[in-house]
Amino acid sequence: MQESSAFRAERFLKSYPPKAAQLIVTIYGDIVEPRGGVLWMGDLISLCSGFGVNESLVRTAVSRLVSKGQLSGERDGRRSFYALTEEARNEYHLAADLFFGPSDKDCDWIISICSVPAEQEKLLRGGFVSLGGSVFIAADRRDRPLNDVSFRSSAVDPKSKSFRALLRSSFKLDELSVEYSEFAKRYQPMNTVLKKALSDQEALLCRLALVHDYRAIRFRDPRLPPKALPKDWPGNEAHKLFAILYAGLSQAADNFIGQHLMNQAGLLDAVPASIKSRLETISARI
Repeated sequence: MQESSAFRAERFLKSYPPKAAQLIVTIYGDIVEPRGGVLWMGDLISLCSGFGVNESLVRTAVSRLVSKGQLSGERDGRRSFYALTEEARNEYHLAADLFFGPSDKDCDWIISICSVPAEQEKLLRGGFVSLGGSVFIAADRRDRPLNDVSFRSSAVDPKSKSFRALLRSSFKLDELSVEYSEFAKRYQPMNTVLKKALSDQEALLCRLALVHDYRAIRFRDPRLPPKALPKDWPGNEAHKLFAILYAGLSQAADNFIGQHLMNQAGLLDAVPASIKSRLETISARI
């Protein structure tokens, strides 16, 4: 990797160097999953080196992801390839909808009554928050976990001051607002970078940095109905900026993928049907 490429990407990241396992998850989600889920270890090491993550850290992180059932190793002669497991591919596919899918629309709410600690943890991991005691609430989005006592509600008044105050504190919207504002501030200068003559490699590293930081915030976003969010919600600017930058970097980034990155069958497809669909959807958000 060229030193200038690493610099262009690293200056945007919130934390540098990124943790190896998290960076690998970003690489597989953005590049590998939509192209069959398999990547040569040498290419993975090379991509990670562009972010200051050395080979030893990459190999250790890959071993841990294998032990967690996220990756499986395959050998072809002297080369090692790592594939997403079927379970991991399903998870990555759902995550892709979160990052690259249509903008969130208004929706109803799900209220769950749960007193079992293990089930409560499942609800919390699935985007619910506790309203106190055994009562949990979440925006009614796809794939929310449900228990035996869950019901949908459309009777809540999103304009109610007391309800908005409850949402603000329960979903920690002030903290999320700061994160989205900081993301937009860090990545707004990338618009200037887009106007310069980026190499294909530089474009890919910049796109990976963009996805890596956006992913970290988006996973914590409770995806509340837009009508229930505070006025001038900074997430709107961040989502649009992500879409603009991702679309602007993708032609050059995908060129690099198609010319340099490999699975057992050879070079990865630059723009398979799944990527075309992703770009069409994300461009509609601009």
